[in-house]
Amino acid sequence: MIIRKLFVLSLAIAGGAAAAYAIGRHTRQLEKQQHKEELRTWEDEGGNLAPSEAAAVPSPAPAA
Repeated sequence: MIIRKLFVLSLAIAGGAAAAYAIGRHTRQLEKQQHKEELRTWEDEGGNLAPSEAAAVPSPAPAA
């Protein structure tokens, strides 16, 4: 009888762990998909990770 209770308890724990893993995995996939969409939107709006070369290199000061 005790062995059966332990078996049922271990099945319940394993089921709970599997459910928690599935929920966490779904959440991570959803966040990753939303991040890709936001990045694509940002790039379509003209977002750029690096400044243009003209803005990155200051022009030399005129000699006085």
